[in-house]
Amino acid sequence: MSFRPLLLPGLLCLLLSSGFLLLIFGPASYEQVQVLSGITYHEGSFHHLTLALTPARYALLRGGLAAVALASGGALLLLRHSLRQQGHLLHAEWQQVQALLGQLPATLSTPEKLVGGSLLVALLLTWLWYLIVCPISTDEAASFDYFIHEGPLAISSFYPIPNNHLLFNFLCWPLSLLSHNLRLVMRLPTLVVAVAATAGAYLLLSRQLGFRAATLGIGLFGFSPLGVFYAVAGRGYFLQLALLLAAFFAALALWRRAPWPRLAWAVFISSSILGLYTIPTFVYPLAALGLGLLAGFVQQRRWPDLARLAVAGATVAATAVLLYLPVMVVSGLPQLLGNRYVAPLLPATFWLNYTGYLHVLADTLAGASYLGVAVVAVLGLALPLLWWKQPALRPILAFITLLLLVPVLLMAVQQVLVPARVLLFMACFSSMALGIAGAGLLRLARIPVAGQLLLMLLIGGYAGYVQIQQAASLVSEQQREHQLESSYEWLTGWDARRVFLASPWHELFMHHYALLENRPLLLHTKADPAIRYDLVVLERGTTPPDWVASHYVPVYEDALGVFYGPRTAQ
Repeated sequence: MSFRPLLLPGLLCLLLSSGFLLLIFGPASYEQVQVLSGITYHEGSFHHLTLALTPARYALLRGGLAAVALASGGALLLLRHSLRQQGHLLHAEWQQVQALLGQLPATLSTPEKLVGGSLLVALLLTWLWYLIVCPISTDEAASFDYFIHEGPLAISSFYPIPNNHLLFNFLCWPLSLLSHNLRLVMRLPTLVVAVAATAGAYLLLSRQLGFRAATLGIGLFGFSPLGVFYAVAGRGYFLQLALLLAAFFAALALWRRAPWPRLAWAVFISSSILGLYTIPTFVYPLAALGLGLLAGFVQQRRWPDLARLAVAGATVAATAVLLYLPVMVVSGLPQLLGNRYVAPLLPATFWLNYTGYLHVLADTLAGASYLGVAVVAVLGLALPLLWWKQPALRPILAFITLLLLVPVLLMAVQQVLVPARVLLFMACFSSMALGIAGAGLLRLARIPVAGQLLLMLLIGGYAGYVQIQQAASLVSEQQREHQLESSYEWLTGWDARRVFLASPWHELFMHHYALLENRPLLLHTKADPAIRYDLVVLERGTTPPDWVASHYVPVYEDALGVFYGPRTAQ
């Protein structure tokens, strides 16, 4: 295979990306984009972002997008005869893969179909239950208020805080035109992606690993606390995982010389671009997959494929930069790169906390404080043994090992401690490895079918226990949500217009509820004693400052804060 097959997906990615952004910024005037500076966002207190936008920068953005669209479109036109042939070959490979995918269910026995179907139904019911009972989180409210509610211009270019997971917010935006119910707008897209990705991965893993290993892996991750939460309230993290799984299976096909290399490269390139456009931290698992392909190609002496990997990487990088160009031009490059959640620490601070962080990270990914070290120990023993005993699985084991190790090493190089949600994929691939190990143990121990069913029941029992533990923590969250809603209802009944807030939960959710109702509340988080506020809200346990104590008296309270009204209103 020549380099020409990579030209078609590369040019298409550039054309589609530039065309998509031109649909947003082509009709938008400079003044319309400048309005983004008036969006109120919350980070410790209410702020407005000072945009990096200037007329010259905006003209450069639109001109650059048009130039890329014309150049990529022109190249496709000039090379249409050659690329048409590549397109036919790509389509033929897709038909071949489609036929194989269609045959996968037939390879499962009737009991396997029943078990697999029951597992997927149980996961779906668990996720639906969680979607309904889990209160809307602060991150979900922020993503809706600052980006989705404001529309495509804000989603594609407004980046005051790293909550703007662009691709996911674009998926949610059409639903926001129909409803302001965040369980529908924010969670339905996540649930659909989670169900589709889980079912697809289950089928593919059943073929690659065997049914028992796939069932154990999918069940362990799907019922884990992280798996349940992000399958419902993922804000793009499960979408990122779904795209990573697509890139993972494409990389696996490339390593194994599958007879559909064009399709594998196209899937690897496109899913990598979309993963980066969802959340930039996709670079962690992408680096692991790239390193795995590099090692595989070198080990097999496939030098042309090394060059193709470089071309694919350049295509992914160029398209990702193009897609984030509006963020760089409008909000500024420092806003994109200055993510406080992955900010480098001083060396002494980093190394002092790194070991403890890894321990907490392992516990979080494993789903319980007493499981992290045990899971790491099991994986440390199982992966080398599986590599030795099951040579056919070495490509999969290599990718899994790299996906678990590379992010940890990159964090050490960068000296950053990233949140566990960024590494959600490590929980997924750890479960996959545990599934392989568990299936191997069942096979070696020659456990009868009854014993295997008992093991499945034990896993199901553990899943139930985890959900019961989750339910206990949900009660307090539901109570908090109810109190915030009641407090907002009381606040609007008080007919307050100008409100000072010094209570984090009230700051975020009073703004959120007012936005949903389009209510003209003037909410302040920076005190000015010269202003007469209709209400002052202080966090419970806070001593009122002198200007509050002398002019305001308590008029209402909830578990989170105390509301003070003017003395004359008593």
